[in-house]
Amino acid sequence: MTVIVGITDGTTVYIGGDRGVSDEETILSLSRPKVHVNNEWLFGYSGSLGVGQLMELIDMPDAGEDPYRTLRMDVVSHMRSAIDLYSVSNAETTSEFIIGTQGRLFEFNTNDWSVAEVEETSIGSGSPFALGSLYTTKDFPATPEFRINMAIESAIKYSPSCQGWVDILNV
Repeated sequence: MTVIVGITDGTTVYIGGDRGVSDEETILSLSRPKVHVNNEWLFGYSGSLGVGQLMELIDMPDAGEDPYRTLRMDVVSHMRSAIDLYSVSNAETTSEFIIGTQGRLFEFNTNDWSVAEVEETSIGSGSPFALGSLYTTKDFPATPEFRINMAIESAIKYSPSCQGWVDILNV
């Protein structure tokens, strides 16, 4: 499984993630990160590995004046088409994304194609540990990268379905 953490300060978006991929019996570390930049969008994914990889490769539209609208209308359409073309659409291909651009951060879910704007968040099986860490470091005089690393490291420490390395990017 996974832990992906995102923070925005209103100007810059920071997203980090572990590299663990697991099933009920095993966990491995991926060679490729689960956090990427595509066009002007930064994202990390959890859930279906194949669907997450599609977000790396689709032609992401420019964010335009309203990134929320672009996500809701254009990115949803691009992802639905990619899933229909390259994947099997069912409950096992559901993915969650943390995605950001222009200082704005969103949670995006392929289960119901929802888009929610947030200031900081976490997704994946390690999310409860990461959210606890984000809460306890909210008022610390720490950089977003430090807070994200601490959140991911707490999930790696306490969740059997998260595993290093840690990757953190920003736009």
